Amino acid sequence: MSDDPYLSVIIPAYNEALRITEPLNYIAKYLSEQKYTWEIVIVNDGSDDDTAQAVDNLHLPNTQIIGYPENRGKGYAVNYGFKHSRGRYLLMCDADNSTPFEQIEKLLPLVEQYPVIIGSRRLKNSQVIVKQQVARLIASNLGNWLIQALLLPGITDTQCGFKLFSREAAIEITRYQTIWRWGFDIELLYIAKKNHLKIKQVPIKWRNVEGSKVQSAKAFINTLNELLKIRWQSICGKYSGSRQSH
Repeated sequence: MSDDPYLSVIIPAYNEALRITEPLNYIAKYLSEQKYTWEIVIVNDGSDDDTAQAVDNLHLPNTQIIGYPENRGKGYAVNYGFKHSRGRYLLMCDADNSTPFEQIEKLLPLVEQYPVIIGSRRLKNSQVIVKQQVARLIASNLGNWLIQALLLPGITDTQCGFKLFSREAAIEITRYQTIWRWGFDIELLYIAKKNHLKIKQVPIKWRNVEGSKVQSAKAFINTLNELLKIRWQSICGKYSGSRQSH
């Protein structure tokens, strides 16, 4: 009988030494109270602070930190975490716990029906407790419009860092992944769409957590560039190995 856990939680981390302790303790405590088996995999994305030491100092059960020397981007860290985790279901979530971890209770009941389940801040019953600054909100709204227009019509929130995949879906999607930084979420969902993998959007509770390293103008420009790259790669047949949608 396999000892692989039911759920793997993949947390990409870059220079999170100052704020990762509280969220990790919270997540581990929540999981320790559940009936299913689990593991937490923190991917140290080439941090040059004490992120690894901060995690090690917690001595949390079923938790490991893995990584590599140079910063490669959040998308690379998620890909790396998927490949080095063992769970039947793989949840990627942010190190700041901006989506309170218990929101997973809204996602897990759907795993038998949907191979890709994403938390959304833009659905009717979503709850945004602390909103983003105006500049970031404007950039986010414009970016969302472009993403839907060019690649993913009907997907209201590609950027929320709370996504659950079946292991089979994650393996299939990451085979074709090429975007490692700003637009990686978009590409993951686009590849899922190309493979006819059903995507379920779920309204979640979310709060903006101070300390983000993302600058709105830079994030918007870089995400737009990678959005156009995904579109161009699709036109050129970059994703032609996957089962094309018609």
